[in-house]
Amino acid sequence: MRVLTGLAPPVVPDPADVLPVDAAAFAARLEPLLADAEGSLAVAVSGGPDSLALLYLADRWARSRVGRLIVYTVDHGLRAAAAGEAAAVARLSTALGRPHRTLAWTGPKPAAGLQAAARAARYRLLLDACRRDAIGALLLAHHRDDQAETVLHRIDRDTGPEGLAGMAPSRSLDGVRLLRPLLDLPKARLLATCRAAGIAWADDPSNRDPRFARTRLRELAPALAAAGVTAERLGRLAAAMTGARTAFDGFVAAWLEAHAEIGPAGSVTVDRAALNAAPAMLRDRLVERVLRAVGGGGYPPRSERLARLLAWIGDATPAAGVRTLAGCRIECGRESVTVLRDWRQADGPVTVAAGGRARWDGRFEVENPTDRPVRVEACGTEGWRRWRRTAPARAVAAGASIPHAARLALPAVVDLDGGIALPHLVPSAAAPSGWVGEAVRVRFRPPGLPVATDRIFGGGSGFRPTLPCNGRQAT
Repeated sequence: MRVLTGLAPPVVPDPADVLPVDAAAFAARLEPLLADAEGSLAVAVSGGPDSLALLYLADRWARSRVGRLIVYTVDHGLRAAAAGEAAAVARLSTALGRPHRTLAWTGPKPAAGLQAAARAARYRLLLDACRRDAIGALLLAHHRDDQAETVLHRIDRDTGPEGLAGMAPSRSLDGVRLLRPLLDLPKARLLATCRAAGIAWADDPSNRDPRFARTRLRELAPALAAAGVTAERLGRLAAAMTGARTAFDGFVAAWLEAHAEIGPAGSVTVDRAALNAAPAMLRDRLVERVLRAVGGGGYPPRSERLARLLAWIGDATPAAGVRTLAGCRIECGRESVTVLRDWRQADGPVTVAAGGRARWDGRFEVENPTDRPVRVEACGTEGWRRWRRTAPARAVAAGASIPHAARLALPAVVDLDGGIALPHLVPSAAAPSGWVGEAVRVRFRPPGLPVATDRIFGGGSGFRPTLPCNGRQAT
């Protein structure tokens, strides 16, 4: 009698998986991704073998083409050796004739959720630098083993089909294309590339720290591979789910266009009956996308928590009340469901350089056209009280038209002297006349929401009510 073990046949290693990546193989992966990218290129290099291999390959590729290649290194300030590693990358970049910039993560670091906070800070610093340097595409060194870890991590978090798509080879974020040309290559080939090129790399001990979930998943990789769950197969799963996610984007966009309202102050309101009538899989993806958009684009909520939220929304009770999930406040009424940002979970203050742009809280694009830096943070209860005390009556009336929770999560421009301006309700009398805070412009551009949200506030545009109304994007 045949015994079924449930295990896949043994996987025979591919001899090519230990060969260096040559110029032709790299070009074949990078050039199709560049079809959607414009402008100069940048490459993120930490000093580890993966990103150094990417720098070596990108430099050789760029030498035969017209255009600039700039190198960025993020120093998270978490290890004493990090500054020296960034300096080593700078020396290599100089030797290659490439400009280099070290981007420092300054300020207090969280005691919990350090890896997630560091990741968010890293992307914010990189994207800000890209916008400042007019970079159209940023090359990232994620490889097949990273993709496998990402899929396993998403399974562990129970994030559903959206999470199984893993990392995309190309995606747009805050006006910059993120390109991952090495995503189908194993780490072993990148190590071989560095060895063949004579490039020494740094070792980050945090990659072996058992406190982090990814380290524990990485240690499971050999046992999973022995059972047939290889990085290659997990990568193919991610690619298949990426195709499914792309197809769903069209359905999500069409549904939101018909049944939802994007409030430029950062809220999304959907028709409750239409949501409950939608097919279950579409309903899951709709609510997941809205939560990620309004909540600043973190990980998808766990499937079990999303299911509880949808059951609550689908309850026959006419008005269900208020709940929170994924950094959002969900207000369920008789006819509609409104999702707003929980301001207490919004990002901390962000300084926007003179003449610069930045993204705050993963939701708002901020432009500072002045000749002085400004600080942007959540309005909050105290900020709202300060602003109301001296704001003109017309501005207060306009502010009253914004849902209370959305008001508290608005981006506020503040200074050390007590001045506060709300670009959604400018000019502000709480700031001196002509204060630079009044000139700052903001736009609600949430991640993962396939609907345009192009209305701009600030820059002396006057008072504008922003109460969402029935229709598509509130005007």
